[in-house]
Amino acid sequence: MRATINAALATRRVRGTGLAAVVLALVLPTAAAAQLAVDRLEIFFEPGSGTEQVVSFGVANEGSRLVEATVYVQDWERRPDGEHVFSPSGSLAPSCGRFLRVFPQSLRLPPGGRQTVRVALEGADSLRAACWSVVFVENTPEPAQRGRQITYVTRLGVKGYGLPGGLVRDGEVDTLSLRAARPTEGRPADPRAREFALSFTNTGGQPLWAQGRIEVRRLDNSVAAQVEVPEFPVLPGARREMAVTLPALAAGRYVALALVDFGGGEIAAAQLEFDVR
Repeated sequence: MRATINAALATRRVRGTGLAAVVLALVLPTAAAAQLAVDRLEIFFEPGSGTEQVVSFGVANEGSRLVEATVYVQDWERRPDGEHVFSPSGSLAPSCGRFLRVFPQSLRLPPGGRQTVRVALEGADSLRAACWSVVFVENTPEPAQRGRQITYVTRLGVKGYGLPGGLVRDGEVDTLSLRAARPTEGRPADPRAREFALSFTNTGGQPLWAQGRIEVRRLDNSVAAQVEVPEFPVLPGARREMAVTLPALAAGRYVALALVDFGGGEIAAAQLEFDVR
């Protein structure tokens, strides 16, 4: 039986070294299993220079067995709740797939081995909007032995963005509301707890990594509490929904002010009046 597991992870972006993506952490059910690792999780291109752009990342075998892997490109998008969705290359409008070339497309790494994968952006000089794709490195499962066996497939993803010049950063808070707290993975919701529901839309042309805070103020404008909105990525034209727990407050009437910094010239804001009984 072969099992392929996908789990997406979005982390803080660092320009130049990259961050964010991916996509699986799998362990074979035996000791000394093969383990792939990549040294970059995001790569960036700037179309329009008139020359081929090439960015490289390294793939390492940190396990104790020989690993064979394939390298290929897919499209991806992110749901409002932050979950990733992957699809064949070229199937989404903002795909970079038609411009990307990867080499090599197959790897053979001994224990402790390392190899460089080159990703080239070609023919994208006329691109006027951002594009994005993901380069996957997927191990080839070992041949099944006699008897029943489960084989796990490891797939690591390096996100690639094509960002032509002139793209603007812009965004807005669509809604800010208060609701009963929803359950989180593995933990039921406290029926007495409430949480802020914040919806943010990227209205500009660049991918954004936004973060912020919600200030809870009394009617005399003094600050009763402040809670952080953790950093969250948003693709151009996309919407993200964030939940932030309402802190314990004394009974009374309050105004919540949401402030989201998306790296543009302004701070996106919204406010909400509510009662605590």
